[in-house]
Amino acid sequence: MSHDTGRNESSRYDSILKDIASKIPGTPSAQKRQLWIVFMVIGLASFAFLLFTNPLRAWGSWTINTLYFLGIAMGGVVLASAIRLANGRWGGPIMRIGESLTAYLPFGIGTMAVLLGAGIWTYLPWVHHVNPRQAPFLNVPFLYIRTLGGLFLFTWLANKLVRASLRADLHLLAPHMKGALKADYEKRTADWKGDQAEKDWYRRETAHLAPQIALTFVIFFTVMGWDFIMALTPNWVSGLFGWWIYAGAFLTAVCMTALLATQLRARYQLEAYITPAMFWDIGKVIFAWCIFWGYLFWSQYLPIWYANMPEETWWVFLRFEEPWRGLAFTAFSLIFVIPFLGMLNKTSKTNPMLLSMFTIIVMVGIWIERHVLVMPSLNASQVWVGWQEVGVTLGFLGLFGWAVQGFLAKYPVVRVVDALAAADGAGH
Repeated sequence: MSHDTGRNESSRYDSILKDIASKIPGTPSAQKRQLWIVFMVIGLASFAFLLFTNPLRAWGSWTINTLYFLGIAMGGVVLASAIRLANGRWGGPIMRIGESLTAYLPFGIGTMAVLLGAGIWTYLPWVHHVNPRQAPFLNVPFLYIRTLGGLFLFTWLANKLVRASLRADLHLLAPHMKGALKADYEKRTADWKGDQAEKDWYRRETAHLAPQIALTFVIFFTVMGWDFIMALTPNWVSGLFGWWIYAGAFLTAVCMTALLATQLRARYQLEAYITPAMFWDIGKVIFAWCIFWGYLFWSQYLPIWYANMPEETWWVFLRFEEPWRGLAFTAFSLIFVIPFLGMLNKTSKTNPMLLSMFTIIVMVGIWIERHVLVMPSLNASQVWVGWQEVGVTLGFLGLFGWAVQGFLAKYPVVRVVDALAAADGAGH
C-alpha cells in the first residue's frame, strides 16, 4: 500500500512538473517584442521632440518615468520579500511574478544614469546655486554616490534573492525541459548539494536577504524622493514626504504584479496554480496600501493646513489651485476614493477582470500623482501633462515590457516548490 502511495505521489509530482514545464515558452513572443520596440521608438521620438522644444519639460518627464518604473521594479521584489517575512504561504505565483520585475533594474539604472549624466543640469535648480547650509547634502558627487550606490546595492541583493528563489525550481524542471533552456537550467544547478542541504541554504539565504531588501528599498527610494522631487523646491520640506513617495511606488508594484498575474493566468492557462483566493489576498494588499497612501497624504496635509505657515502652505496650494487642481483631485480619486469604494467587497478582489481594472486605475493615478508632484515645481502656470508625456511613458513601458517579458519567457511563472506543496494539501 505504501509503495502504491509513493508511486502515485511521484506520478502526481511528475505531471505537475511536466505541466509547468510545458507552459514556459522559452522565447518571447515576436509580436510582443515588436510592440515593445514600437513603444520605445514612440518614447524616443516624444522625448526628442520635448528636448528640442522645451528641455526642462523633457527632463521632468524623463525623471518621473525613471522613478515610476524603478519603483515598480524594486517594489515587486520587495513584495516577494514581505511575503517571506510574514511567512505567507499563499503567494508562490505572486512572489515569482514580483521577482520577475527585477529584470528591468539594469535598464532602470541606465535611465537613471542618463538623468544624472545629462539631465540634472537642466532639471535640478540647486546644481547651479545651493544654500550653503544645504551644500553638504545637495552636491553632485554625493548625489551620484547615494543614487547609483543605492540602486546597485539593491539590484545586487535582489538578484541574489531571485537566484535563490529560482534554484530549486530549475533543478526540478531541468529533466522536463528541452534545448537551450534545459542546458541553462542544468548549468545553474550543476553544483546541487542535495535536497535537504539546498532547502536549509535557501531558508538561511532568504532570511537574511528579505529584510535587507525591504530596508534598502525604503531608505534609498525615500532619498530619491527627496533628491528628485522635494529638492526641486529646496525651501520646502516635509518629514513624511519620503514615506509617501515609497508608499506610492510599492503600491504601483503590487498593482503591476496583480495585473500580470491576471493576464498570465489566462494566457498560459495557470488556473490550477493562480487561484481566485490568491487574487483575493493580493487585492486586500492593494486595498490596504491605497488606504495607507491616503493616510500619509492626510498626515502631511493636516499639519500644514492647521499651522497655516506661508513657507509650507504655498507648495500645497500651488497644486490645489488652477491649472493643477483638476489633475490633483483626479489623482486622489484614482488612488484612494475609487479603490476604497470599489474594493470593499470580495468580488472586486477575486474576479480577474475587476481586479485588473482597479490595478490599472491605481497605476494611472500614481502616474498622474507623480506629475502633480514634479511639474508644478518646474512650471506652475501651465499643465505639462499631454501627449508628449504619454509618449515618453510609452517608451519606458516598452523598455519595461521588453525586460520582464524576457524573464517570464525563460523561467516558470509559478514557484514550482509551492505548486508541489499545494498538491500535498499545504499552501493557502
